[in-house]
Amino acid sequence: MQASNAGRLLSSQLGAAKAFYAVVITTLLLFWLNQDSISLYCQQKYHQSCELPVLGQSPAWRMGGNLTHALGDARDSFIDSLEKRSEQVLVAKVESSDTVELPAPIPVVPVHLDKPPVAAQVPVSKPVAVKVATPAAPAAAPTAPVAQAPLQAGTVVSLAAGDEVFLVGDSLMQGVAPHLANSLRKRYQIKSVNLSKQSTGLAYPGFFNWPQTVAKTLESEPNIRLMVIFLGPNDPWDMPQGKGKPFLRFKSPEWEVTYRQRIDSILDQAREHNVQVIWVGPPNMQKPKLSTAMAYLSGLYEQQTGLYQQHYVSANPVLGYNDDSFSYTLQNAQGKRIKTRVDDGIHFTTTGQKLISERILSLIAFPGLTVTGH
Repeated sequence: MQASNAGRLLSSQLGAAKAFYAVVITTLLLFWLNQDSISLYCQQKYHQSCELPVLGQSPAWRMGGNLTHALGDARDSFIDSLEKRSEQVLVAKVESSDTVELPAPIPVVPVHLDKPPVAAQVPVSKPVAVKVATPAAPAAAPTAPVAQAPLQAGTVVSLAAGDEVFLVGDSLMQGVAPHLANSLRKRYQIKSVNLSKQSTGLAYPGFFNWPQTVAKTLESEPNIRLMVIFLGPNDPWDMPQGKGKPFLRFKSPEWEVTYRQRIDSILDQAREHNVQVIWVGPPNMQKPKLSTAMAYLSGLYEQQTGLYQQHYVSANPVLGYNDDSFSYTLQNAQGKRIKTRVDDGIHFTTTGQKLISERILSLIAFPGLTVTGH
């Protein structure tokens, strides 16, 4: 009896050991394949290099990351090939619809004036399919830029019917964007493209690359005529340069040069696609260190947008802040204090979000468009 119990115990221990071994192997395999994603998350979360000192440089260990990248590239290539194939099939169908049938040519029968005409036997043949090429549309001649009508007092940009607005930013924009998009749609029938994403900025393009996202979006959405940008709190940290390189210290000359270049890359895309820009500077924060960093970044946004003849607006006056002041509330026109910031001292209440949305709207002129509602 004791031997039987001992056997069952041993069997149970062996089963538990196998399960533990399987869990360990699976965990290591997941880390091996997703090492780059884990490293990027760690950098963005703790703002320092998270590579393992020895293991991170091992060719066998790096093979896992390379394999994941290769699989991702193969997936993207496969999807691209499917899209191209679909386009080719569509073009072939369109071209085949241009084929029309013409009757066979009627043979010419010679007629002699000195003899009565003889009725000719004209053979009847089946119609002949003839491919008729569709004439190509003439290339549009380059047009001279159209002079913009004078803007209304207080506005800096204008939108017309059919224009769209591109909303870019982090969790600050995520709160404001729905109100702004809703007002644009309901009042002026202006559509928005909202790609705001929390925990993003310009300091960690490996985690999320805003310049690249802006370039792709402006290329694929030709109706965008205005881009509104609102970000900053995720950026005042040391910045990674690349694998194996030391981080750039926040506010150092090298850090600032790199950060300005990323601002410029977004503004370059706007200029290339003839898109107006309103860059919203982040407001003061509850924590003095973060608030000072926001003031520094806002200075960079204001300087670079000015160089590109685009438009900068600070969120501070909207919330009633002067200099480096901070308050969770704002006194409204009726003398009542309303809460505009949530308890983390960074984000906004619904009231704060709507105030910033309305400030952005006040900078936009809508010539020729009728307001349909509020």
